[in-house]
Amino acid sequence: MAVSPAQVENEELWAGASLANPAGRTAGFAAWLGAGALVAATLVVLALSIGPRLLPYRAYAIESGSMAPTLPVGSEVILRPTRASALRVGDIITFKRPDNGRELVTHRIVRVERRHGHRFFVTKGDANSVPDAWLVPDTGTGWRYAFRVPAAGYLVLGLGLPIARLALLALIALLLAATALRRIWRAPAPGS
Repeated sequence: MAVSPAQVENEELWAGASLANPAGRTAGFAAWLGAGALVAATLVVLALSIGPRLLPYRAYAIESGSMAPTLPVGSEVILRPTRASALRVGDIITFKRPDNGRELVTHRIVRVERRHGHRFFVTKGDANSVPDAWLVPDTGTGWRYAFRVPAAGYLVLGLGLPIARLALLALIALLLAATALRRIWRAPAPGS
């Protein structure tokens, strides 16, 4: 196979570039890796914060150890809507605490009881030794545990703090500024 002088020169330039500056290649790889991690983290945060407003699931952070080790503190749980009549013993559900309607609780159904002609769920945290003091009515639609994202709850809770959002915006601004300055200050290629 015949090779033109231009092809040889081009291959030599590529070979020289790959061997000439290994530190530059490492820095470039680290920059791409960092950018990829930032994009992945952004997509996870968007899926956990905006997704539930548009799609049929909910996400929230586990803030207590009552469901450990199944759901450790800091996990982000993903919940799917489920008819109460479809729930069974062993299912993990999220519900408003009957004695405090503002607090959400995620516990396992350990028993189903009938009282006054109605079904109620008896729930218990996996780490608790006794069932909860309340009964959860078997009515309407509720939230059943689907899966968890370990430690993502810390990130979501942290981003709820104003100082964390400010720090994130500052980090993004610094990365953009560093990228712009790197391009401005980059040394011209030899022979340019």
